[in-house]
Amino acid sequence: MAAVLSLGSTCNNACVFCAQGERSAFLPRGREAKGLDLAMGLRVEPGDVVFVQGGEPTLAEDLPAVVRALDERGARRIVVQTNGRRLAYRAYARALREASSKLSLDVSLHGSTEPMHDYHTQTPGSFKQTALGVRHARAEGIEVGTTTVITRSNYRHLAEIVQLSRALGARAAHLARASRFGRAARAADRIVAPEDLVRPQLTRALAEAARLGMGWLAGEKASHAEVRELFAGLGEVEIVEAEALGSSRTTGVVGAASDKDFVETSRLVRAKPPSVNRSIAWER
Repeated sequence: MAAVLSLGSTCNNACVFCAQGERSAFLPRGREAKGLDLAMGLRVEPGDVVFVQGGEPTLAEDLPAVVRALDERGARRIVVQTNGRRLAYRAYARALREASSKLSLDVSLHGSTEPMHDYHTQTPGSFKQTALGVRHARAEGIEVGTTTVITRSNYRHLAEIVQLSRALGARAAHLARASRFGRAARAADRIVAPEDLVRPQLTRALAEAARLGMGWLAGEKASHAEVRELFAGLGEVEIVEAEALGSSRTTGVVGAASDKDFVETSRLVRAKPPSVNRSIAWER
């Protein structure tokens, strides 16, 4: 069994495909949900996998305490779905690791290069923080999987994104198609890539993941059953071989600066509303 804990919609990225749409806007100071209170109110059975989602969960100041509480209540695995930016501060990565040995991260990675990723997040500098965050997580011994939302602007580069994910130390890659919800619904023709164009690139990317010894998840298909436990909020999966490819409860198969002002700065500096930059070469 699995349990899902949502810590609200506050986020410090403004992804062009975000299903939450404008609900991910920053909340006024003092209005953030108290993560520990939410965690204590969640029904957790011994042996559950608990998926912690947002918005961006690392903006909850008590996230380490949330993770520790879920561990103490018997969770078998705790998966935090995150953009990974706050883990660019090594001390924060260490605090999460010390909270529980059962922790793993599902980190959003939407491009193989800085311009590609930052276009999707609409947040300059996010790629550098995310990449460093994954490296710090792995250096602290935290298991990591990466999730990439497939769009018109990155579908030709899925194999390269998988390669980057592996180079950063991720164990598995989740490749998910953009859905026509939230912000993506406003400009679906510019964001959602046609399935016939995606299919060969996706097949190539999953073959590359297999070659690199990575687990992978794509739609309802997975390299092996256990890989779905690395990724937040997914249902049952169909187990296939790579060569054959063409807050609630759910069931399933299962740097140099201090970070003390990170959340405060994120509240004050909000990314601009998403826009499509037609000058980006890979979008055309």
